[in-house]
Amino acid sequence: MTDDLIDRLHNPSFMDMEFPRELFTQCADRIQQLEAALRDVYEVYAGSEGIPQPMTAAEGYLLHLVREMANTARAALGEKKDGD
Repeated sequence: MTDDLIDRLHNPSFMDMEFPRELFTQCADRIQQLEAALRDVYEVYAGSEGIPQPMTAAEGYLLHLVREMANTARAALGEKKDGD
C-alpha cells in the first residue's frame, strides 16, 4: 500500500514533472492515517495506568516492549516526554 506511493515520490523522472494534486491528497491522507495509528498506540499506553507490576521476567519484557512502542509513537508524533 505505501510502497506504491513512496515509489512514485522517489521516482527521479517524477521530480521533473508538475506535482499532481491527486498525489498531494494521497500523501496527506496517508500521513493522517499514520498519525492516527501512532496516536492510538501512544494513547493506549498513556491511558493504561492500571498495568500491574510484572510478576515474571516475560511480563517485564512485554511491559518494556509496550513502553518502547509508546515512546516510539510519542517521538514520531513530536510530543515531549513527561517532564521535558
